[in-house]
Amino acid sequence: MLPSHFPAPVTPRSPAPGGSVLDWFSHWAQVRPHAPAVLTPEAFWDYATVDSLSSELAAQLREHLAPGDVVGVLLPRSVALVVTALALAKVGATYLPLGENPPERRRESIVNTAMARHLIASADHPDVSGDCVVRPGVADMKLAMVETGRPAGTAGETSAPYAIATSGSTGRPKVVLGGQEALTTLVSWLATRLAITHEDRVAMAASPGFDAHLLDLWLALGTGATLVVPPEGALSSAEGILEWCADQRVDSMFLPTPIGELVMGAARPAHLALRWLLVGGDRLRATPAPDFPAEVLNVYGPTEAGVLTTTHVVGAHEDPLAIPIGVPLSGRTVTVTDETGDVVPRGTLGELRVTGAGVALGYAGGHPGGFIPTADGEERTYRTGDRVLMRPDGVLEFHGRLDDQFKIDGVRLEPAEVEAALLSFPGVVRAAAFPFTTGGGVRQVGAALTTSTGANRSEQALLAHAAAHLPGPAVPRAVLFLDDLPTDDNGKIDRAVLAQLLQNRQSHEEEGRSRTTVLLTMVRNLVGRQDLGLDDSLADAGMNSITTARLISRIREEFGVRARAVDIIKAETVADILRALG
Repeated sequence: MLPSHFPAPVTPRSPAPGGSVLDWFSHWAQVRPHAPAVLTPEAFWDYATVDSLSSELAAQLREHLAPGDVVGVLLPRSVALVVTALALAKVGATYLPLGENPPERRRESIVNTAMARHLIASADHPDVSGDCVVRPGVADMKLAMVETGRPAGTAGETSAPYAIATSGSTGRPKVVLGGQEALTTLVSWLATRLAITHEDRVAMAASPGFDAHLLDLWLALGTGATLVVPPEGALSSAEGILEWCADQRVDSMFLPTPIGELVMGAARPAHLALRWLLVGGDRLRATPAPDFPAEVLNVYGPTEAGVLTTTHVVGAHEDPLAIPIGVPLSGRTVTVTDETGDVVPRGTLGELRVTGAGVALGYAGGHPGGFIPTADGEERTYRTGDRVLMRPDGVLEFHGRLDDQFKIDGVRLEPAEVEAALLSFPGVVRAAAFPFTTGGGVRQVGAALTTSTGANRSEQALLAHAAAHLPGPAVPRAVLFLDDLPTDDNGKIDRAVLAQLLQNRQSHEEEGRSRTTVLLTMVRNLVGRQDLGLDDSLADAGMNSITTARLISRIREEFGVRARAVDIIKAETVADILRALG
């Protein structure tokens, strides 16, 4: 007999007529034109308006784009992002979300890999200038499109509706080309499983650039529901997230695992109507409180396998150290294999492979990576590199990586990409990147280096250099300068030893420090700015919703006080936080 939390099989149903997510949106724009499509803190846009604006933008984009062209999008969560995604779908171009302000060198690397000829951003974006291609009468949608200077051509032989950058094993980001079937099967399954209808509200909580934001975007627009955009700062604390969800009557929300864990244990407003909380991106180590009103889904899925591959309903009384990743969505087939590709018996550790509609079309540039053809050549299989075990009942347990890849704040990172950035610093001879856990339980990236004689061994200078080359979660927060890097019996760099060395060093450094020093160190490590001072701007230093939530949790652990989340969110400097602590 299956356990009570094991979900019944789901037979997905299309939420609207048509064979694509754009068809589904167009259906709702026709039958419910005045229903709210996007709700922002300032206003709401109905389906007819969003449809009209995206058609207008698409008409202007067609003067510059051809179907299959890859377009990088530098926009935050906003109605402008929604309209741009729809317009690119109407043109038949590939939507490549980059986030609002990725590091310039990483952006350039992604644009080169994807062969993106154009970028779209807010007209006032500091790094982009160009002619306005959407009517200026709509304040939130003054957009500019500029050419990147890349030669004509697409990222792959098959036109893809979307592309997502992931960390690359070669030291450079890879760009995954996602297929239409991956989106339609994902949205159909979720809409059926979560019973999402046009009366529901879906949070736009995932950051653009993270593949989960496709889930937010198309689950809402494909079902006729309302996509709710949070105001700045609403996602900075667990309590703030729940207050916002309650005030906006949000029914469904996806959160990165680190934030989701905090939300499940946070104080909740009485009027919270949240029905579904999806958490994913990292290994889940917490369960919801018994009276938590929403059903929690632990979701797993590499970008290469269609955003979500498996899901598991998390019970309040499960062992938090043994929460599985669950069973596959419809349209995804999973197998556990040995190194040769042979299926192993249930209960045996092996590599997870995914086949079916969710598997991406491949990588931009045609690199095969983990994509392999099946025996009949009709479908693609993706080798995830994840070590899993399939229980007798078919439920999958996650047991880590087969390689050195790891996740920070829900973002999958390749050590090689971090190490490539470190090796570009003058005088660095060897580099190793690794995850480590601070004394307060915060998971961060550490680095160990050997340098040439007389090279600059300034930790501050090195971290600033890394920050210019890497996305925020990948920037090392602490550095070890060593004469040599330790190795294991197989001659590989022993990252576990390096993590322990760094933890020991930080433990010694924190002994006897004052509250001011400890707090300043916490914030510096979280934002990756070792030069941050007490009166420096936290916003300029890169504090975001995830780092703020982690800071609140760390303050409670370190000082034994319950800091008011709202005070921490409003704080502009570390000095302001100290005053809030009293």
